[in-house]
Amino acid sequence: MKTTLKFFAAAFAIAAITVPAAADAAKLPPPPKTATGKQSKVFATGVAVPTQITFGEGKTFIAGGAEGPKIPGGIYVVKKGSKKAVPIKGSPTSAYGVVWSGGKLYASQETRIVAYSGWNGKGFNKRKTLVKGPKGFSGFSGLAIGPDNRVYSGVSLTQEFDHSANPMKYANTVISVKKSGGGVKTVAKGLRQPWQMTFAKGETSPIVSVLAQDLPKGTLAPDLLVKTTPGSDFGFPECNWATGSPCTDFTEPIHLFPKPTKGAATSPMGLASKGNKLYLALFGGLPGSAPGIVTLDKSGENIEPFMTGFGPPMLSVALHKGYVYVGDFTGRIYRVKE
Repeated sequence: MKTTLKFFAAAFAIAAITVPAAADAAKLPPPPKTATGKQSKVFATGVAVPTQITFGEGKTFIAGGAEGPKIPGGIYVVKKGSKKAVPIKGSPTSAYGVVWSGGKLYASQETRIVAYSGWNGKGFNKRKTLVKGPKGFSGFSGLAIGPDNRVYSGVSLTQEFDHSANPMKYANTVISVKKSGGGVKTVAKGLRQPWQMTFAKGETSPIVSVLAQDLPKGTLAPDLLVKTTPGSDFGFPECNWATGSPCTDFTEPIHLFPKPTKGAATSPMGLASKGNKLYLALFGGLPGSAPGIVTLDKSGENIEPFMTGFGPPMLSVALHKGYVYVGDFTGRIYRVKE
């Protein structure tokens, strides 16, 4: 898959941030706090690039990206009573989305969306590919289960088409597929890099974080938060929502983040929802602030800080039984009461 750590570093322009190695605990910053002063605790460690978190069978499953053999990724599990995340048996080399539903774990791994079932304590007894991308396919990103009981995913960016049309099937789209496999539908198009997603209360369409065009050098396109209603078209590459971009005829995002300043972008990443509230991980943070977690209405309004004090960039956020779980670039997962 072509979305790698190098892609993160380049696309998000966070080169000035020094990310300590996950194994070098002595150099890691203390756990972050909420904006109201609640101290988070380390829930788990050892996840390469934790991009999405889900819960099932009394366990926590985490998707982890990869960057070559020195930083392997895959699907990790954190068992009750343990703080060590370990790859499940038969784990792929890289995964960017995981979601638990109906007793099965759905994962986006490389160029496939796969359903796992029959947990045996170390791995799963059964595995079924729901959809496989065509030859040259870039891969899938985050996952969500819709109220229509379908699996939704974004299609990852191929870096050479950062600012031009990609002829690859499904490029720059959000798709859905039947839980049983097949029946692929294109939900929305014109999205440079749809990344993670969630279904807010009462919504039949996923809300998706989208990473903006950053090439050629000097491009000042904003990152987006969009609601991908069926048939929506957000314009990429013709429209990138920068000043002067021809976007009149395209679907309007629910939120346009500030344009990059001094090479730093907001870079919205993981998404979770409870009721009408969204929790959003910001890899780069808002202007004048460090990486962190914010909350906002499902309409895209009323952004408020939720968790601050991160050193390395944020990647993922999830909600479960009254707790907020967040993962950062050190490979640590934190947990704090809502």
